[in-house]
Amino acid sequence: MRYCNGLLSILYFLILIFCNQAIAQNNISKEILWTTDWSPNGKYIAIGGNVDSLKIYNKKLELFKSYPIKNTITRVKWHPTKNIIAVATQMSDEKSFILNLETNEKIELNDISPDGARGVDWNYTGEYLGIADNDGQILIYDIKGKLIRKFINENTKSITAIEWHPKKNIFITVSDKIRFFDFEGNLLKTIKHRSEDVLLLSIAWHKSGNFFVTGDYGDKKDKSLLQYWNEKGELVKSIDISKGEYRNLAWNKKGDRLASASDALRIWNTKGNLISEGKSKDYLWGVSWNEKGDRIITSSLEQRIILWNNNAKRIKTIE
Repeated sequence: MRYCNGLLSILYFLILIFCNQAIAQNNISKEILWTTDWSPNGKYIAIGGNVDSLKIYNKKLELFKSYPIKNTITRVKWHPTKNIIAVATQMSDEKSFILNLETNEKIELNDISPDGARGVDWNYTGEYLGIADNDGQILIYDIKGKLIRKFINENTKSITAIEWHPKKNIFITVSDKIRFFDFEGNLLKTIKHRSEDVLLLSIAWHKSGNFFVTGDYGDKKDKSLLQYWNEKGELVKSIDISKGEYRNLAWNKKGDRLASASDALRIWNTKGNLISEGKSKDYLWGVSWNEKGDRIITSSLEQRIILWNNNAKRIKTIE
């Protein structure tokens, strides 16, 4: 009986992954802006999606550069100190890559699943880049795009996000479960984040490294959860006020405010208390703070780019 229940659980998750991928493919025509990230120096904002280009804006939301990219950019991540961007792609003939904005040099990242990737993050020194792909692979590259290590994320197919610890060379992946790995690829811990089989979408370590936050998809029956966890992976708090999935999460540089992208822009403190809320006409997908912590940029399902202040008040919108 236990064996049968295990098979049913795996089957349910595979169906969930298939449905989510199908939804994503059906959304191609909607030209979603999946992702955004603000440069560490505060000068530039990178935005991508299935709009056939990676766009770089200045802080006034004026277009600075545009790079043609075939199909879907799932996530962009700026290097912590350099003018370099890591770009993950899926449903595309174009591989994930590292882009140097100073030289326009583009380095393709090899060995990633043909189905692409959704997870990308630099380690705290910027020495290593982690990619988590749609075949359950975790790949670690150096800053020049050389593959250092590749291993499998236990037994799942698709990984939705990866996040390095802010002070150590360990990281977490999210998909059907939360998983901790060390740099060598050893699985340190696995956590089932809720009793229901609900896909996780986002994760953000706090700058201190003392705790992290995850956001999941939810479904028609189960509300999306924002969850606070301590460093050991023990649940501290669950919040279920969102009407939409938590696509992305981002801490400000100071570490006292967390921004979440879902049916609204919400700003939380370190205890999981809601501080501010900004209404949105559609679902928000990408979210990032500037280096001063007084501005937030979001991208959305209906291709809107919105600049907010740190109280979730709208400043400017590009339709």
